[in-house]
Amino acid sequence: MSKSNKKKSNKRNQYIFIYATFPAKKTVMKISEKLIQKKLVVCANISEHDSIYSWNERVYEEKEYAVFFKTRGDKWKAARELILKEHPYETPVILKLRIRGYSPGFEKWMNDSLDK
Repeated sequence: MSKSNKKKSNKRNQYIFIYATFPAKKTVMKISEKLIQKKLVVCANISEHDSIYSWNERVYEEKEYAVFFKTRGDKWKAARELILKEHPYETPVILKLRIRGYSPGFEKWMNDSLDK
């Protein structure tokens, strides 16, 4: 197996969360639906929370929506690009978090959902 194919195979077997925050529920729902329809993620867990952060030397307190997208490593770049393209923030937080362990059936569900 070539180095390139081995790298792709490893990413396909790596499961990740993509964490991001959004200013409005409507926005995160729209982006989540696109990612799922394009088979870039299998699930989006969305929750509203209070955020306090520094931006341009000011402190802000606002409601935001945080989302954990479940996907595979081989989908990361395309998913990130779609989120960046659609995201309303000038500098959005988009983090890749590796999943190190998971429940039985998770791997099959992920692969079945992303490969159809």
